[in-house]
Amino acid sequence: MTRCMKVLVATASDNLQKLICRVLQRSGYSTHEVTSAATALEAVRTSDYEAIVTDMHLPDCCGATLVNSMREAGVATPAILLVEVETPRVRDATNLLCSTQCLASTNLDRLADAVALACAGERVVDAPPRTGQA
Repeated sequence: MTRCMKVLVATASDNLQKLICRVLQRSGYSTHEVTSAATALEAVRTSDYEAIVTDMHLPDCCGATLVNSMREAGVATPAILLVEVETPRVRDATNLLCSTQCLASTNLDRLADAVALACAGERVVDAPPRTGQA
């Protein structure tokens, strides 16, 4: 599996951002944190990233709109969109944002693996929640 090194993390939640960065940094990734879509768009114009991680809640637009704007600007960097719950509707919408992966934010323990898969060009499909386990 190919290892990415530089990941853009775009989220408005300070707690979520710290958690995402901690998970990625423990797996050997460097992170660049931004708190808005406008800042994220500027970051991808001025620097190269191997992956982008964003959630749906940015102050100036949703994460899906951010990824769509990046695609329209010609940025093909793999993106992982964190959602509260992955449903077929969310998955279908995510598929329209080419090279975008979808991961339920409750599965952050899978984030580093999801980034590695995205960078290797593989789709990340979040597994349904496991039941009956603590």
